[in-house]
Amino acid sequence: MALHRGGRGRVGNTPAVNRYAAKRWLCRPLTSWRRRRASDESQLTRAVLEAHDYRPAMRRFLADSGTQPDLLIDVNLPEGALVLDVGAFEGEWTARILGRADAHGPRDLRIHAFEPTPSGRKRLRASIGEDPRLELHPFGLGGRDRDEVMTIAGPGSSLFVDPKGPGGLGTATVALRDVDAVLTALGVERLDLVKVNIEGGEFELIDRLHETRWLARTGPLIVQFHEFAPDAYRARRRNRRQLGETHRCTWSYPWVYERWDPR
Repeated sequence: MALHRGGRGRVGNTPAVNRYAAKRWLCRPLTSWRRRRASDESQLTRAVLEAHDYRPAMRRFLADSGTQPDLLIDVNLPEGALVLDVGAFEGEWTARILGRADAHGPRDLRIHAFEPTPSGRKRLRASIGEDPRLELHPFGLGGRDRDEVMTIAGPGSSLFVDPKGPGGLGTATVALRDVDAVLTALGVERLDLVKVNIEGGEFELIDRLHETRWLARTGPLIVQFHEFAPDAYRARRRNRRQLGETHRCTWSYPWVYERWDPR
């Protein structure tokens, strides 16, 4: 679950991050009130809500996921489907896609999972094993090839968070690769399903998919946009316009998850 965008030391002084920090500061009384209301929730639910400032969109997403457990994997894939899991982390989403394929088909799908953190890849392999339908890549996807220093913070590992902040577990140098070059090298012709959860790197990635016309060859795309990334508000509007050229938004929980299906 991690990724990209250029430069170092870019978190603390950019206007976009200051806007996000200011919004959090101004909303502290409301967040405190929502925290008190959630006191009877499970520890896991409270942790998820806390990470998202108890925003209503996350509460709606959790509620809908409870009544629709397949919300993030409810896609009818064709035989021979090719799936991308960008920001695979420990492989939970990939495992669910494989389980759905075992139950309902297609049996011959192929998943390319991209996870730049060694700890994430290790846990993914431990949970999924050597399934022949899965190819795990030890790098992230972005707009160009490069190495970056990433803050390691479990599922929140990112290029855009302070390593000294809460949950920080140090840093690691990770590899990022140009998505167009990677897909071309893999001989991919069409993407039947894409999931993107890369902690701020999604903006650069969708820019590149749009620029290289991959969005026109992409089936359903499920993405989590991250509000803390530099220039996130403007970048999300730009990405949604880009997606809107070839897709329609099927459902959206702003700054949590949204799904785009081909027109």
